[in-house]
Amino acid sequence: MAVIFYFSGTGNSLNVANKLGKELAARVEGISAYLRSPYAIEDEVIGFVTPVYCYALPPLVKDFLQKAQFKAPQYLFGVATMGAMAGQTLNQAEHILAQRDIKLHAGFKIALPDSSIVFPSPAKRKEEMLQTEEDKVAQITAAVKSREENNQRSSFLFVGDIVESVSWWVMKNIYKTDHKHAAEDSCIGCGLCAKICPMNCIEMKDEYPVFGENCANCFACAQWCPQNAIYVGKLVPDQKTKYVHPGVTAGQMMKQKTKE
Repeated sequence: MAVIFYFSGTGNSLNVANKLGKELAARVEGISAYLRSPYAIEDEVIGFVTPVYCYALPPLVKDFLQKAQFKAPQYLFGVATMGAMAGQTLNQAEHILAQRDIKLHAGFKIALPDSSIVFPSPAKRKEEMLQTEEDKVAQITAAVKSREENNQRSSFLFVGDIVESVSWWVMKNIYKTDHKHAAEDSCIGCGLCAKICPMNCIEMKDEYPVFGENCANCFACAQWCPQNAIYVGKLVPDQKTKYVHPGVTAGQMMKQKTKE
């Protein structure tokens, strides 16, 4: 038995998880759904696919790795989907799991377009990354099937912690990414942002989104908005910064919050 867990804001990690699930005959589950209804994970092969936030693991994925009820998996692997660099993402995962006496057998990386409207991937680079995705997934599939092991440990984890902290400070204090609002003149009250938010931190009131404090800064609300009505700080997606994975639908994204 095998399972692939994922967390995704704009579809990159979900698409990779779905492809791996198909090739490895594994069920695919959202990390958000698991944390809401945890259970003992008794699968022999366990994988997780995560985006990279500020050169590190998203807080939600850290929480998952700290709390997931892994029951002695024979093979556990992680995949980082990244716009530029994975930074200490996989190092962090290995460190968190090691503190629980759980081994991360292997870690892999796939470059995909950056979901951030703060630091978007150039158009040509986006096209190149999407074209190589299939081959990268095939390489990871082969590695998992052969139970390849690789070491993600780093003796400079504290340096990565500093880089992560500084990066989050810049995002929240310079770009004001924690401050989100919908423009009243363009919001149509469709509620897609609330339905798609993996953290359930958006509530519709009088057909208008109200943003809570449990934001993961995944940019799903802004990137999936059909009207480009949601501002992240002073930024709003435009032709250069708008991105959702072309192989993923909004309906598929919504499912990461519920266990099928």
